[in-house]
Amino acid sequence: MIADILSRLRGQREGAVGALDALETMRAQIDDAKAEIRRIASAPQPLEDAMAAFDRWADQQVVAAIDGLPTGRLLDPIEARRGLTREAVQVGGLTLLPPEIDNVRGVLLASPTVRAEIRAVVEGQLRDRLNGLEPMDPETRRKKLGRAQADLLALEMAEESAIRMMERAGLPVMRRPDADARALLAADASLPAA
Repeated sequence: MIADILSRLRGQREGAVGALDALETMRAQIDDAKAEIRRIASAPQPLEDAMAAFDRWADQQVVAAIDGLPTGRLLDPIEARRGLTREAVQVGGLTLLPPEIDNVRGVLLASPTVRAEIRAVVEGQLRDRLNGLEPMDPETRRKKLGRAQADLLALEMAEESAIRMMERAGLPVMRRPDADARALLAADASLPAA
């Protein structure tokens, strides 16, 4: 009789250890799913999109450089003699020159030849950075994130189902502090059978 009781206890302990091991495996899968979501979310955009962003930035630099020039002065017959030279400003007895580097950069980018050269260098650098990385356009990223998030929720629902089963069997189980509230609050009937 005592041998029979000890055998049953040993079997229960082995069952509990097996259940806890299975739960840890599930949690490792959840961690992997979260890592995949982070990878998708931080994947670089395609080179074409990056170069379009460069072109928009370069266009803004050209517009800002031209807008920063005192072109209105050219309409005044007396002021027009000074041309488009920007004037120093007196502030508290100090002479301050307006920043010219922005204007120089904008005017340089207005030149098709210079802009093409800079664009080629930037494109080469971006190609090097993309080496081995999977770029994603917004639509692909949205679809992949949707699938990955659905997979994660399914894993978390399965984890919660297993935890509730273990609790009903009398095993104390800690829930992860970052568990999805949808899984924690789900009705038993909506959880997958473990």
